[in-house]
Amino acid sequence: MPLIVDKDKVRLDILMAFERCMKETPMMNVSLRDIAKEAGMSHANLLNYFTSKDDLVLSYIRYVRDFVSNICTDWFATHSRKRYKSNLNYLNAFMAYVAENSFGEKRPGALAQIYVLTHYNNEIAELVKEEFADWRKVMEEALVKVYGDEVSKKEAEAMVILIVGTLICNYCDVHTGRISSNIVSQFGPLLDS
Repeated sequence: MPLIVDKDKVRLDILMAFERCMKETPMMNVSLRDIAKEAGMSHANLLNYFTSKDDLVLSYIRYVRDFVSNICTDWFATHSRKRYKSNLNYLNAFMAYVAENSFGEKRPGALAQIYVLTHYNNEIAELVKEEFADWRKVMEEALVKVYGDEVSKKEAEAMVILIVGTLICNYCDVHTGRISSNIVSQFGPLLDS
């Protein structure tokens, strides 16, 4: 009986190995052989899943796009606004979810390195633009449910920037830790002036 291989799982394992490699070495210095070793497979076997490093990087960007879209969609679908005292508390709870990594999934951690590549690689730049457009659409749909039709792409884009910034700050371990429970409220003094 032939061995049945879950190719999607193996591809995800390779992407996570790629991410682990980038925690130790700048992405430009990570080779497919390094990734294969980290994934516990041969270089030849890795090439059955990704034909080149560029193929792997583009797949990683797609993974990040889908991951962030799914966690945002799932959070808003499973957290009723009615459970919170105010819209501000609701959005703070969402941002705490993003900031605290309380969901236990494999959070994308190489965003900063990937985004730098947009300056040098047009294919990556286009894919990241699509990624942000997708996230903006997800956030706009979620915010319309809270605030109604007066929400625009500007508010959705501001939330996307806040989410991505939070993910990057968590990866770099640079935020103070106090922002997690009240991140949206930090804008209050600016709005009241």
